[in-house]
Amino acid sequence: MAKLTYRQIEAFRAVMNSGTARAAAEVLCISQPAVSRLLSDFENTVGVTMFERCRRRLVPTPEARFFFEEVERAFVSLEKLSRAAEELREFHLGSLRIGAMPAVSMEFIPSLTHRFCNQHPGVSVTLQVRSTQQVIDLVASQQFDLGIISGIEINDPSIECETLADSRLVCVLPPGHSLLNKEIIRPQDLEGESFISLGSEQSIRHKIDYTFKQAGVSRQLVVDTQLHYAACAFVLAGSGVSLVDPITALHYKKLGLIVRIFEPRIAYRYSLILPRQRGKSGLTKSFVSILNDAFKFYESNSEGVLER
Repeated sequence: MAKLTYRQIEAFRAVMNSGTARAAAEVLCISQPAVSRLLSDFENTVGVTMFERCRRRLVPTPEARFFFEEVERAFVSLEKLSRAAEELREFHLGSLRIGAMPAVSMEFIPSLTHRFCNQHPGVSVTLQVRSTQQVIDLVASQQFDLGIISGIEINDPSIECETLADSRLVCVLPPGHSLLNKEIIRPQDLEGESFISLGSEQSIRHKIDYTFKQAGVSRQLVVDTQLHYAACAFVLAGSGVSLVDPITALHYKKLGLIVRIFEPRIAYRYSLILPRQRGKSGLTKSFVSILNDAFKFYESNSEGVLER
C-alpha cells in the first residue's frame, strides 16, 4: 500500500482551510492542477472519498472532517517543534548547568549568570556550589555543562581544561590595620600576627606554610577554615589576617577589607573545565564568552590584585 506524503496532506489541509483548489494553490504557491493531482493521489492512497465536487467547490465529507482533526493536531505539533527550533537558534530555549567552587560563587558567578539570563530569556540555569574535586566529578560524568575550579592538576581524559587566569594569592587585612600603608606585604611583615589559615587538606595551605617557613616567620594560627570567603569574614571581623584568592578578596574589599599584593608570589589559577566527549552548545559558548570578558574586566580594574 502506498504511503501518504507530506505534500499530499499539506494540499488536503490547504483545501479544508480555503474551500477551493484555486485558493489552496495560492496558499501553497503551486498551480491549481497540481493541487487537484495531489488531492486525487491523496484520496487514492487513503481509499476514502474526502470531497464532493459541487459548483467548483470541494465539499468535505464526514470522513474528511474526521481526518482533518487529526491533521490539525499533527500540524500544531510540527509548529511547536518549529518554534522550539527557532528558540534554540536564538538561544531562548534550553538549560545550562554550572558547577563552581565556593571562591567564585559568592558574587562573581551569580553576577555573570544574571547577565547571561538577560541575554537569553527563557533559558534555565542551575548553579551547584561544590569543592573543586566534586565539580570535576560532575563535569566528568557529563551531569554538568561546565565547571569553574581552582587550577589543580587534572589527569582525567574525559575533561577538557582551559585556564581562565594565572593569578596569585593576595593578603587581606582588617580595616585600620597597621600595615594598611604598605603596598606590598611580605612574610616578615606578618611576624607574630594572628593568622586565618585555609584548610590543612588543601594544597594551597601547604604552599602558604612553606613560604613562611622559608622566611623564618612565625604566625599565630588562630583560625582554620576551608573556605576563602570564610577566611575573609574572619579578617573583616578582626580575628586576624590571611592569604586568599583575589576574586574573593575583591568582593570583601567592597565591604571594607584591605587587600594588598603579597610577595613572594604564591600562584593561584582559575580554570574552566568541560566534558571532552561532548561539544560546546551555543549556550555554553555564550556563557564562556561572558566569563572570559569578566576576567578581562577584573584584571584591568583590580589594580593588580587579579592577574591573568
